Amino acid sequence: MIRINLLSTREIEAEHGRRQDTIVGVLAVGGTVALCLAVFLYQFVRTTMLQRELAGLKAEVASIEGKAKEVIELQRTNAALKEKISVIEDLSKKKVGPVRVMESLSASAPERLWLTEFKEVAGGLTLTGMAVDNQTIADFLKALQASQYFKDVELVETVQAQQDKTAYKKFSLKSRLVYQPQPDAQTKVVPQAAAARGGAKP
Repeated sequence: MIRINLLSTREIEAEHGRRQDTIVGVLAVGGTVALCLAVFLYQFVRTTMLQRELAGLKAEVASIEGKAKEVIELQRTNAALKEKISVIEDLSKKKVGPVRVMESLSASAPERLWLTEFKEVAGGLTLTGMAVDNQTIADFLKALQASQYFKDVELVETVQAQQDKTAYKKFSLKSRLVYQPQPDAQTKVVPQAAAARGGAKP
């Protein structure tokens, strides 16, 4: 029995074309899927690397912040120590300074001069006293001006007074106290006042 292929050449070509289209479509879909997969893998790897880099940066920032906190704490400690040193120095000045001031005041007072009031307010000193004459008061002012503990010495007033039928001069002066003079400063007392050490009676 003989079979005769009745399909025309045109139908065969059409069938062949459809097969090629199918193959091309499958290949296109496969290529697209492969490309998407490649892009996904690239993005995944890239994201993983960026996440690791971000974690490293966060750790570095945390380390820097920790060091910054240590520096701030050290600065606070340093400031507190400086404040304590300043307080100690101030207390030392207040402890030693008044003794030196009183010694200098006693050495500066002439023999016939008596102090009746010693008043200090915020480093400003007011002295009142009595003397036999104006020359004795002038010698006292010169001696104070030569001392390193008394600055800007100024006579405020002198008044004639009398007590027990004895005439005397009542005076008042003001000055600025320096409890801690400069190391190179030297106390200078006029000879008359130096010879009369112990004459003042604050």
